[in-house]
Amino acid sequence: MPSTIQPQGSGPGALFLFVCLILILQVAASRALSLPERNLPLPELHSLPLEVGRWKALEEQALEVQVTEYLRPDEYILRNYVNAEAGGSINLFVAYFKSLQNSYGPHSPRVCLPGAGWLTQSSRIRVVAVPGRADGIPTNEYVLEKSGTSILVVYWYQNDRNVWAEEFHAKLTLLPDLLRYRRSDVSLVRLVTPLGGRVNDASANSTEFVKSVFPLLVERFEATR
Repeated sequence: MPSTIQPQGSGPGALFLFVCLILILQVAASRALSLPERNLPLPELHSLPLEVGRWKALEEQALEVQVTEYLRPDEYILRNYVNAEAGGSINLFVAYFKSLQNSYGPHSPRVCLPGAGWLTQSSRIRVVAVPGRADGIPTNEYVLEKSGTSILVVYWYQNDRNVWAEEFHAKLTLLPDLLRYRRSDVSLVRLVTPLGGRVNDASANSTEFVKSVFPLLVERFEATR
C-alpha cells in the first residue's frame, strides 16, 4: 500500500481545517502579492559547475516550449549528471522564480508526475545532513513507477532565506517575506534517479549528490540579496 503524507492530527475535522487554512493563505497571498517587489538579480544557475563532487554533467537540456510558457521561470537548469566511479545517474532540475505574482511558480512534482502517469509507490519527508546547516534540510522523497520503470524523486523548495519540503510551509513563509523584504522569490530543486537496482542504492547516490550540490546552490541564491 503506497504511503502518503497527511496533515498532523488527520481526520475529517483536521482535514477540513487544513483545507480552510490553505484557502485563507491563497486569498491573503493574492492580496499581498499586489505589493511592489524589489527587482532581484538572477542567481546565475548556469554557472553551477559541470562537476559536482564525484558527479559530472553529460548534457544540458531544455524544457519543452509549452512547459516553459506555462511555468514561466525566470531562470532554470536541467542537466544529467553521472557518477563514473560508483555508477548511477541523476537528472537535476532547478527552477527559480523572482516573483510569484509574475509567474505560475513551482509546479510540485507531487502533482505533475502522477498527472503524467507515474504511480506513487512510497513517499516520505526525509532530513538530509548538508554542510552549513546543523539541522540538515527537509526533502521530499518519492518512489514512482510507470510501465515497468521505477524512479526515485527527491525535491525541495529553496531561496536565500530558507529551505522547505512542503509547498504549504513555503506559502506560509512567503507572506511575512513580502511584508518584510518586499520579495516572493522561490525555487524548486528536483533530482530524479533511475531505480536500476535497490532503492537504498539510489537513495544513497541522491543523498551524496544533495550534500555536494546544496552549498553551491546556497552561494547562487545568496547572490540575489
